Amino acid sequence: MRKSTAAVVGMGVLVFALAGCTPAVSSTGGDSSAAPVDGANADCVAAVAPEVEAALEPSELVAPEAALDLTALAGKSIWYITNSQNQFSTEMSDGVEAAGEAAGVDITVFDGQNSTSRYSEGINQAIAQDADGIILMAVQPAVVKEDLAAAEAAGIQVLSTLNGDPDEPVADGTFGNLTADYTADGELMGRWAVYDSGCAANVVVVQSSPVHVWDLAAQGIESAVTADCSDCSVKVLDIDPAKIATDTGTQLQTALQVDPDVNYVLPVWDSAMPYVAPAVLSSGTSAKVLAHDGISASLELIAAGTDQQGTVAMPPPGWIGWAAFDEVARAVTGAEIPDYVIPTRLVTTENVGDGSVGDVSPNYTDYEAAFTKAWSE
Repeated sequence: MRKSTAAVVGMGVLVFALAGCTPAVSSTGGDSSAAPVDGANADCVAAVAPEVEAALEPSELVAPEAALDLTALAGKSIWYITNSQNQFSTEMSDGVEAAGEAAGVDITVFDGQNSTSRYSEGINQAIAQDADGIILMAVQPAVVKEDLAAAEAAGIQVLSTLNGDPDEPVADGTFGNLTADYTADGELMGRWAVYDSGCAANVVVVQSSPVHVWDLAAQGIESAVTADCSDCSVKVLDIDPAKIATDTGTQLQTALQVDPDVNYVLPVWDSAMPYVAPAVLSSGTSAKVLAHDGISASLELIAAGTDQQGTVAMPPPGWIGWAAFDEVARAVTGAEIPDYVIPTRLVTTENVGDGSVGDVSPNYTDYEAAFTKAWSE
């Protein structure tokens, strides 16, 4: 799979840092159905409609197709080292631990606490304790390059997760990158705005370019909007990652005051909503908000028709944990690596249902059984 080699700040990836926060403000937009169009705009909408409409369909289940040699895993240990333990990463670690229990593998969870020194400490503890594998969650390999070299020298199989697009080069010291296609997802976000607006989208993107996956998504949005719609416009707010909590809302509020005709706000991570929603509300605009990730707090907002009209949602974080475990376990046993790509689904008010896994990711309601069945075959 691909790996990111781009260096980022030592904060690590902040994408899930506020996953449990839900802003209590009123709705800022209507439903997600496309605006009526005629004339030249009809051709523009027709060009983007197939991709947008296809993305509304549920993601197919991604699961192993080959058996896993559980006897070869006996006595092995795998470490899960995360940038921080928050809603998303905790749910993912629960999945890693459940998969480890099902396979008879010892799992150690290490909280990196958004600290580069802690990331290094975790990797070196894993080396000292003779770990067989490491799942590196939302920690850019470039910031722990020397530690990964030491892990590789010790024969430890390291999987990077959520650190780039699937086709990027694999980072030194790792064997793969379990991730979504952030560039393609960004393009989908941009095309949704074009489609939904009837090719009259005036878009503000909110991102922080040092966070690699956010930058990929933002570039995808900008590329799609400018390429697909000559009558649309896009402005990108690039927030200092150290000032996300203080600057996101103020910069967005200023942008909406300067241009009150903005009708779409696209933050590239769901956990920006505690900052984005109040800014949109106070602006007095009717701008719609679409983000990325599919965390439960955002799915609840979309289902309630409050603040957020859509997200590009990944499957449940627990599934990502099982998939990550499966890849590392196969690397440890010398088996072929499946190189999973995390699927995503466009979720809006029209298909969110009640925001549950059953409505948002219906093919993932029993994903654990799909793994254990494949392992035993």
